[in-house]
Amino acid sequence: MKLLLTGSVVLVLLSVGFCCYEIYLDNRVPVPFTYKIMNIPVVEDLDFLEGRKKLTSKCNPGIYFEETLVPYSSDGTLYLSQDADVQEWVGELSTGSRDIFLCTLPDEAWADKAGSIRKNHIFKLWMVKEDSYYELKLTVSGMPVMTLTTEREEPQDLGNPETDPDRYYFDPGIIWYGRMQLFNPNVGVDQYEITETSVKYYLRGKSSSYFEKKSYSLGLLDAEGEKLNASLLGMREDNKWKLKGMVADTSKVREKTACQIWEMFDRSNADVSQPGPRMEYVELLLDNDYIGIYGLVEPVDEKKLGLDENDVLYKTTDWIIPEDADLKYAADQGWRVGSFIRIRYPDIIADYEKDWYPMRDYLNTFYRSRSPVGGEEDKLNLPNTVDMHLFNMAVSGSDNYFKNVYFVADVDQDGSYTMRQIPWDLDITFGELFDGSFSDDVNCVYEERAIPYLRKIDPDSVDPLIRARWRECRSSFLSTENILKLLDDNINYIVSSGAVARENKRWPDYKMSADIKEIREYQTERMKWLDHYFTWP
Repeated sequence: MKLLLTGSVVLVLLSVGFCCYEIYLDNRVPVPFTYKIMNIPVVEDLDFLEGRKKLTSKCNPGIYFEETLVPYSSDGTLYLSQDADVQEWVGELSTGSRDIFLCTLPDEAWADKAGSIRKNHIFKLWMVKEDSYYELKLTVSGMPVMTLTTEREEPQDLGNPETDPDRYYFDPGIIWYGRMQLFNPNVGVDQYEITETSVKYYLRGKSSSYFEKKSYSLGLLDAEGEKLNASLLGMREDNKWKLKGMVADTSKVREKTACQIWEMFDRSNADVSQPGPRMEYVELLLDNDYIGIYGLVEPVDEKKLGLDENDVLYKTTDWIIPEDADLKYAADQGWRVGSFIRIRYPDIIADYEKDWYPMRDYLNTFYRSRSPVGGEEDKLNLPNTVDMHLFNMAVSGSDNYFKNVYFVADVDQDGSYTMRQIPWDLDITFGELFDGSFSDDVNCVYEERAIPYLRKIDPDSVDPLIRARWRECRSSFLSTENILKLLDDNINYIVSSGAVARENKRWPDYKMSADIKEIREYQTERMKWLDHYFTWP
């Protein structure tokens, strides 16, 4: 279900002397109030609560935002998503019953929407029944808020690692089923989007599974439990999504910024289609537990990449380069995984030897060959290879020049192929190191083996292409000023949402820092060094 609201603007009346009783068709307010915020009466005192019993609830006791239950944590906090750039409060809060009403006390923060959101100001609400009431906290976020509510779980039979290693090592041990809500205020002035669907979800990520703050894969479902495609936060319409906890990214801006830069590489290169992951921020609640800032990410898959039945999509999950015998053994056994490389597409493999061939041949050519035999350039998409090299160097992708890469084999009818590369898992970038520390070395080279191999066998052809593309990119989207602006815009968005304090309270052991001065200084020096590096004679 997707709900789009328009024109819901609440006028804040600040005249203290204005006091009235009003009766509405859907909600009776039997106490004096001075004005309303999002249809919540603002009362001068709470004397009318005397004699009523105070209640508590681990789940939302019945407070709605535009007929949808408001996200709620078990400590009695409501989470409302609002656009901090829109001055007026948008939408209405209600109880859904004419016999129960909401109210709040005067609070100067209501008149400063952007400031109250940024400062993580906690508003107080009272949900009043005839003889009882709830005292609730209201947190307002400047970013979209997502909820996952679990209804059941299904343990999975992962089989035998000796006969099906792909399923054993990479499939989820448990799949949870339930409901997903996504509150998105950032769709335009006075507009609001609410998406609600059935969902299945499970833990994702090899390294991220070791963190207490987990990452998840989502599958959207319709009422019959079938796959449901939906556009979330302006991204593509699909049923598969990733929720990344971004624990390794202490600033929470690296992955988002790197994704944006790769998008610019893709859009600026007419010679190749190389769409990568897109990401938007959300705050996530899981089963009435606030669990922090997440990146909602489009997956890289056959639909995004436009693959046909002959093509093959591989994902690398480690630095280890498998021996050719390992991949041949995987093909002989009918396995989708060989060492730390997985076949992600096609879904149904008719000929394992055929589908493993492009990766085996690519590794044999560029990782094991000692002397050129001719035709090496025909085995890769050179514009893409150059872009991937420049991108990795620009974002200091220390974890992305073999590991965390999608290799796309575009296969012709005769079995010949060209290989494209798409980056993934871009949290360890812009100077971040694996142990969470920060690098002070801007002179590192991050390159996948195809580039130095081609440079060795034909420098007069490859080097001019790299230099020309570097100059082209640097004169436009890859300028130092543009990269710093992306970093600034992303951290400013997170800070203005008020989410930093909530994230750090929830995860004190994984505290994020909103100070990106060190990242900015690193990137400025890094780009200077790269300008020198890419001007070799």
